[in-house]
Amino acid sequence: MRLRIALSAAMACGAVAVGGMTAEAAPKKMFKGKTAQKRPVKIAVSGNRIDIIHFKARLKCSNGDILILDERGFLPTPVKGNGKFRDKQFGRTDTVLIRGRLRGRVVSGRIRVIDRLRGGLRCKSNWIKFTAKRK
Repeated sequence: MRLRIALSAAMACGAVAVGGMTAEAAPKKMFKGKTAQKRPVKIAVSGNRIDIIHFKARLKCSNGDILILDERGFLPTPVKGNGKFRDKQFGRTDTVLIRGRLRGRVVSGRIRVIDRLRGGLRCKSNWIKFTAKRK
């Protein structure tokens, strides 16, 4: 009797572990493109989630300076059934707003960055359009 319980428990754990592996092993589709500012954007899509891997953006600051940011480290964003996605993510000093749509081999949308730096300096971009295609 004890052997059966132990064997059943081991099989159940194995099934959970195998199920977990298949869910995590979903292949990522990589998309590369450019923003309207002619800067790179790289996106990964896995199932119904989109990951902004990285993008560069030009921001205008309150003191008149220009700031070029290389943004990365985003959390996955859920994609709705119609392919649309929308998210607002917060970093240590910045806020990034993302809106867009996934259609087949193309991801397109808009990104906006607002950055608050030391000394009250505020830098922000307008909405920046982007298009990335699957390789």
